[in-house]
Amino acid sequence: MTEMNTIDELADCYTSNKLSLAIMDSNATLDDASLKDIQLSYKNSECVESITVTVFDEYEDTKINNPVLWLHLIIDTCEGFEEAVDYREWLLNEGYKDTPFFQSLYARYGEVMPVIRAVLGNKVKAVDAHHIEFNTGIAKALRNYQL
Repeated sequence: MTEMNTIDELADCYTSNKLSLAIMDSNATLDDASLKDIQLSYKNSECVESITVTVFDEYEDTKINNPVLWLHLIIDTCEGFEEAVDYREWLLNEGYKDTPFFQSLYARYGEVMPVIRAVLGNKVKAVDAHHIEFNTGIAKALRNYQL
């Protein structure tokens, strides 16, 4: 799969699942760790349900009004959690310090990641981190994507 296909799959996932994403108000704890809360709303049977996902936003992508980009941040968070075998590996991979906040966040991920995957499925992937970090052409395409 090409990276451009990854963006197309993110957009298709967003529209086909009739998602709604919103950036939540921040606080000092989140800001200090370059984290943001994104509210993911989806239809479950006959009602709309919402969950809040805390994502790493080092490059301030939540300031860009782009729900496909925000979905990428959620999927990237899912992948980071799913790839780690345990809390210690997750801390190391993500570069976080062992604090009660991150212990709680990891526990929360254990609760919400299965829900997110049940809604979004496992097929949709995040754009590779090195593209995001170095703002390559694919990262620019994602950041400029319009539905």
